[in-house]
Amino acid sequence: MRKSFWLAGALLIAPAAHADRIAQMDPKALCGYTAQVKLAAYHFFEQGKPREQVSIEWRGDETPDEINFVNDALTQAYAWLASWKQSSNEMLPATSFADMVYQACMREKDS
Repeated sequence: MRKSFWLAGALLIAPAAHADRIAQMDPKALCGYTAQVKLAAYHFFEQGKPREQVSIEWRGDETPDEINFVNDALTQAYAWLASWKQSSNEMLPATSFADMVYQACMREKDS
């Protein structure tokens, strides 16, 4: 299975509308989407693919905010994973990483 499928699949989760889908998401959906995008980054990172080489297959109707959101989430995930890798002997399991991202996002939305 191609790993680009993960990111393409994550991008399709946003509700279908021509307005800014990120701004319209409720906190749980937004945190779930964030976790999916960052999990896609995890899979690319784990394979040794540099962030600059992660290609995104856009649908064509994304707003600048949506594009920035996805790009920022990928960059943040790569930075966190690089830091983790430097300070740990092994990678955090993918499911644990996704759970951690989701929970951190929900804590941020609750505060």
